[in-house]
Amino acid sequence: MMLFMIIAILGVVFSIALVASTTARLQLPRRSAPSEDGRLAEQAQRIELLEQELQRVKDQADFTERLLSERGSALPGDGPRT
Repeated sequence: MMLFMIIAILGVVFSIALVASTTARLQLPRRSAPSEDGRLAEQAQRIELLEQELQRVKDQADFTERLLSERGSALPGDGPRT
């Protein structure tokens, strides 16, 4: 008889805990924490800075290539040899 009472009490406690956790999950909508929003904004800013830096490096490479191609055609040793 005592074992039956213990099992019944544990069953009731377990059921209450299960219902409470399920309703808590269903009622509260999942949204990102403020720290996550801050991290996302910071990440977006870093991506933008990387894009700007990549564009700057690309522009420098284009300039260097153009300079070398112009300079290569004007080198004194490249003319016809006599």
